[in-house]
Amino acid sequence: MLVDEIKFGESVNIEFKREVPQKSEKYIKSVIAFANTDGGVLYIGIDNDRNAVGLDNVDDEYTRITNGIRDAILPDVAMFAKYTIQGNK
Repeated sequence: MLVDEIKFGESVNIEFKREVPQKSEKYIKSVIAFANTDGGVLYIGIDNDRNAVGLDNVDDEYTRITNGIRDAILPDVAMFAKYTIQGNK
């Protein structure tokens, strides 16, 4: 469950990013590490103190992240991306 994963913080399989890094290498390395192990979840819009800070433009960021992963990693990794909209952000 999302709330429980956030509550327990980062781990080998869970990583938080406050925002989408401008340089895709910052999250691509995490995705590759997840793909080479037991998988994992990258939460974007969660700070290191486990606070949900959200994103200003979810659709644009979603597109940028998924395209970045598809462009940078060969062979393709199995990727499931979803987002939750909560609050006003």
